[in-house]
Amino acid sequence: MELPRTRELMPLVLWRESSPSTNVELRELASDDPGLPHGTVLATADQTAGRGRAGRGWAMPADTALAASVLVRGFERSGLGPGWLPLLTGSAMTAALQPCFGEGMRVGVKWPNDVHVRDEEDAIAGRPGLKLVGILCEMLPDGAIIVGTGVNLLLREEELPTERATSLLAAGADVGGAESLADPAGRDLADRVLSAYARELLRLIELAAAEPEAARSSVLRHSLTLGAEVRVHLPGGEVVDGRARALAEDGSLAVDRVTGGTLTVSAGDVEHLR
Repeated sequence: MELPRTRELMPLVLWRESSPSTNVELRELASDDPGLPHGTVLATADQTAGRGRAGRGWAMPADTALAASVLVRGFERSGLGPGWLPLLTGSAMTAALQPCFGEGMRVGVKWPNDVHVRDEEDAIAGRPGLKLVGILCEMLPDGAIIVGTGVNLLLREEELPTERATSLLAAGADVGGAESLADPAGRDLADRVLSAYARELLRLIELAAAEPEAARSSVLRHSLTLGAEVRVHLPGGEVVDGRARALAEDGSLAVDRVTGGTLTVSAGDVEHLR
């Protein structure tokens, strides 16, 4: 795929007709070449063995979704810890996808690493809506970070992996008439989404170094979780109900327990209560 907009913006863009995992491929390239530039993108519309958080699989029919990984160097010099990078990534993807939707539909970030779209009914009920994007960040031994995203673009409703998922097409977004990422309209859609996302991601990373509070504000503005009633499933099996109140200094989620006190969540699954 040519991806002219993305190639104009980013220092190096690598397209694969098929890839087991864009994160794995980019990690191997970065390990072999320490000079691989910050902002290198590796993408495909046919990821066959991708994985998400907690080792969960992520695979979609070819030419319906976009898997993209970006090499981030120097984030340790920013004013934010690594726990903020998935949140900044979600904020960047939110900015890229929101223009595809009309009024009454809001794209936002479900803590810690998913991007959802919800309608006004979901918003009133405090629901996060349906998942459009998954995010997986992986740190390399030299401190560089691979930022992986999987974006559901053209999956039809019957192709969606779970009832909690959706795609731009299934959610009624403007996809420019695209039916497949292999057709001209689909290639244009992929390039528009990828270029807008990558541009905003690099901007937010630069902002985190220069004005960390401004970068935090972008994350807070795009959060669907803050203020919501949630159920936290902790790694040890404990389940805690409460209200998501704030983000801690390291990007963890502060939850006010219904039984009193505050739980700070750095790892776990967060369910929005309906």
